[in-house]
Amino acid sequence: MTENQTKSPDKFIDIDGVIKDKNPSLYQIIPGFLIRYVSERIVRERVLNQIMVELKDLNNFEFCAAVCKRFNVTVVSKGIENIPTAGGAIFAANHPLGGMDAMAIMESISHHRNDVKFLVNDLLISIVNLRGIFVGVNKFGATPRENIRRVDELFASENAVFIFPAGLVSRMTQHRVIRDLDWKKTFISKAKRHKKPIVPVHISGRLSRKFYRVAKIRKFFGIKINIEMLLLAQEMMKQRGKTITITYGKPITPEHLDKSKSDDEWAYEVKSNVYNLVK
Repeated sequence: MTENQTKSPDKFIDIDGVIKDKNPSLYQIIPGFLIRYVSERIVRERVLNQIMVELKDLNNFEFCAAVCKRFNVTVVSKGIENIPTAGGAIFAANHPLGGMDAMAIMESISHHRNDVKFLVNDLLISIVNLRGIFVGVNKFGATPRENIRRVDELFASENAVFIFPAGLVSRMTQHRVIRDLDWKKTFISKAKRHKKPIVPVHISGRLSRKFYRVAKIRKFFGIKINIEMLLLAQEMMKQRGKTITITYGKPITPEHLDKSKSDDEWAYEVKSNVYNLVK
């Protein structure tokens, strides 16, 4: 929803409005009852808006801590001695939970650093309470060149920069193991260019069988739209009362990322390093 649209101050999430704003032609042909079903039964719009109203005066780390408390999620941090206490660093993490993992990792790191920035997709940047921490990959109204420069400046900064290199939530492999998809090499190239260490981070957790089943069916039929993403709000509700463990590995120096491997190969190795943290 754009800033110019009129919206109830208590309606932070508006599926009807988003579809109408982003794809007016599609909005004209989708039955109203279907939008309402998606909003209430799948996205759980009403419940999420109620929570957002409760937490509307909290921002950044306080908001993340409050979300974890609201869902009775316990965050356990391991390997905290591996967290650089100052200076620029890139924290590369797996992405098992599609929302609650970001809240948990911000709650964890907030006890050690307060100069954190998290590179996220356009959907998460819409959470106003987190705009002091979250940085969108694509800034609304900016040109591709401006976006590239802005992201590069972030990696060059002295901030602790967090990123989910997979870009998407973890999926179930054919061996029924939960793993990220391929990690994009951007964080490797930026670490080398700006001489920043990479801290591998493992986040525990998994989503429901329903989520992975829908993802598998979508892939089987060759559907390109990630329809399983609609289930992520519902999945967030299912994290209630769980424990999420954040494990920080030893920093990888930029000098270690030599020419013996390509950036793609280094990305794969760091990803493997992340999963080896909990073996």
